Amino acid sequence: MLRKLVSSNFLKQSGCWRQGLPVAGICTEATDSKVYELRTYSLVPQKVGEFIKLSNEKFHLRTQHSILLGYWTAELGGLNQVVHLWEYGSLSERAGVRAKLGGDPEWQAEYFQKILPWLQHQDNITLSRMANVSELDMTKPLGGYELWQLDMTCLPGQWSPLVMQAVNALENSERQVCGVYKSELGDMNSIVVIWRHNNIDQVAQLKLDLFNSKEGVELWSHVKSSKSKFLAPTQFSNWK
Repeated sequence: MLRKLVSSNFLKQSGCWRQGLPVAGICTEATDSKVYELRTYSLVPQKVGEFIKLSNEKFHLRTQHSILLGYWTAELGGLNQVVHLWEYGSLSERAGVRAKLGGDPEWQAEYFQKILPWLQHQDNITLSRMANVSELDMTKPLGGYELWQLDMTCLPGQWSPLVMQAVNALENSERQVCGVYKSELGDMNSIVVIWRHNNIDQVAQLKLDLFNSKEGVELWSHVKSSKSKFLAPTQFSNWK
C-alpha cells in the first residue's frame, strides 16, 4: 500500500491539525517545528578515498551530538561530493551542537582538523518538513537514493499542494519517498524531495512518470530551475 502525505495546510483546513483526528485514514501530524539541515561537501578528488575511510572510522564522534538521517556519496549529478541531512529540534539547538563540536577535542583532533584540507567547498541550507511519511522499509532492495531540488516561480501557498499531489501520484512499490521539505535559510522558495529506489535501472522511470502525470505537469509548470542527484548511502548513514 502506498504511503500518503499530508500537507500542513490541508491538516489545518480539515480541523485535524490540533485534534489529531483521522481523515480518510491518512491524517497524522504532517509538520513540526524541527529544523533540517542539508549539507553538501565538494572534496579534493585525490582525497575522496581517505575522507570516506576516516568518516567510516570516526563519524560516531559527530553523531553522538545530534541526529543524522542520511549521509551519501554523490554518484551522478555531482562529482566528488558527499551529501548529508541532519535533524534538530530548533535553530538554537543546532547552534548549541555547533558550539559543542567546536569545543570537542576528540572530534577536532581525530576528524575535523584532518578533513579540512580535503574540502574544496561546503554548502548548506536549512529545511522545514512539509509532510509526514511513514518509516522507510529498509528490507526492500536498495538501488540508491535520489535528491531533487526544485526552485519555484510562485509562492509556497500555491506550490505546496501541487508538490504533495505529485509525490503521492509518483510513489509506488518500486520507490519510496523519504522526505518532502521546503527551504528556509540558504536557497529560498525551493522544494527538496528525497526518494529511495529499489532498482537503479528504474531511476529514469520516475522522471517519465512525473512528466506523464497530470499532477507532475501542473507542478512542473511552476518550476524555474531544477537539479537532481543520485546518491549512495555510506555505512554510517541511518537511511540505508
